[in-house]
Amino acid sequence: MNPVRSFGPDLVMGDFSHFWLYVVGPMLGTLLAVGAAHALRGGGGDAIAERAAQGTLNTP
Repeated sequence: MNPVRSFGPDLVMGDFSHFWLYVVGPMLGTLLAVGAAHALRGGGGDAIAERAAQGTLNTP
C-alpha cells in the first residue's frame, strides 16, 4: 500500500477518514520492531558492544 497513491485521491475528494492508518501503521511497526529487537538482543551497551561500535573489537 503506497500512502502517496492513496493520499492523492483522498486529497481531491477531501476524505481523510483512512489517512490515520498511514501515519499510525509505520509508527506502531517501528515500536514493535524495536521492542522485539530489545527482547531478542538485549539493551546493549556492554564493553564488547562499545568496542565493536568504535571499530576496535579486534585490536589488543
